Amino acid sequence: MSSSDASTPNPQPDLNRVAVEIAPETFWVGKREAGSIFYANPFLRRFRGTDTRTQKPSEFNLLIDPGSSSDFSTIHTKVVSLIGGMDRLSALFINHQDPDVGSSAGIISARYSPRASILCSEDTWRLIVHFNLPRNRFIPTEKFSQGLSVPTGHKLIPVPSPFCHFRGAVMLYDPQTRVLFTGDLFGGLTDSKAQGLWADESDWTGIRAFHQIYMPVNSALVRAVAAIRQLTPAVEMIAPQHGRVIRGRLVQQFLERMERLQVGLDIIDEAQDRTYLQAWNTVVDRVLALARGYLGDSVDAKLVASTQLADTAQFKGKRLEITRMGKWTLEHVVELLCQGEPPEIAGPILVEATSAAAEYNLPTPHLDIEGANAAPAPISLLES
Repeated sequence: MSSSDASTPNPQPDLNRVAVEIAPETFWVGKREAGSIFYANPFLRRFRGTDTRTQKPSEFNLLIDPGSSSDFSTIHTKVVSLIGGMDRLSALFINHQDPDVGSSAGIISARYSPRASILCSEDTWRLIVHFNLPRNRFIPTEKFSQGLSVPTGHKLIPVPSPFCHFRGAVMLYDPQTRVLFTGDLFGGLTDSKAQGLWADESDWTGIRAFHQIYMPVNSALVRAVAAIRQLTPAVEMIAPQHGRVIRGRLVQQFLERMERLQVGLDIIDEAQDRTYLQAWNTVVDRVLALARGYLGDSVDAKLVASTQLADTAQFKGKRLEITRMGKWTLEHVVELLCQGEPPEIAGPILVEATSAAAEYNLPTPHLDIEGANAAPAPISLLES
């Protein structure tokens, strides 16, 4: 290779022409139009091994969230290039009922994959059956809460994620590759100039926006994140149905953000009534005034250190002004202020935030009243 070749960056693959292997035997087989900010991610997982019953070479080809019928020609071409024909598909997995997730399942089942099973929840099946899917090929995920074994000896684990965003939504975990297929959860809008399939820090903005519109309530996200954290071995890659694939340190960072994210009903009142935002700004003013009396200039240092505060608030001189999501912003500000502080400082800040919110008839903020973020109390206090 010449020196000029070595200095030339590898060109991005044409995502409309080639499948992308995101993990061993795991391929993105979707379509991405130039300039698009919202696209679907069907995945093909190819299992190869020895049939546990016959002891003969075996393969099991699973198409995950096969996508919209409008994307079918692209998906068909990529799947055929990988396994030789769609008739070699063993099963389709469908996270939930939306057409962009699985409306192509009808034509795949009827014409191209006459033996492929359809794996989804019973709630999802009651709706997608109206895509003219064959009832005798339905396999409910509810039967496999401890995992589903495929003929090659591998295992798949369905992980229910109710109300993320549909009642019957189910994620699928592949413990062999440690890839979690999450459906709409962790999906999002993608900057039209973004290159490739791998998410970076900038993707969080689109993920947050998508979830605040479509996810019903934070408690559904908290439940789903808890289920993800219980998986063993731990998840190393998140492959959502929209947006880009999350890997590396971003997995844990985005999990932490997701469980705190206010969505849907959590923020609907604030979105409809600007007086909520005015009131939350008054609460934050009071909290910061109190905190500065205890902490002085370190208040500003604590706030500036946050990587998330700029999403919902901005400084105007010394004043922090909330621009959106007042309740979440107050909670985050209080968390930052109390981090590492003793109870005699954290306590008054927590009380001021809670009492001020009640005074203005605002929802009770979710605060760390047990003191988990505060520094340990001195031994003498524990003994008194």
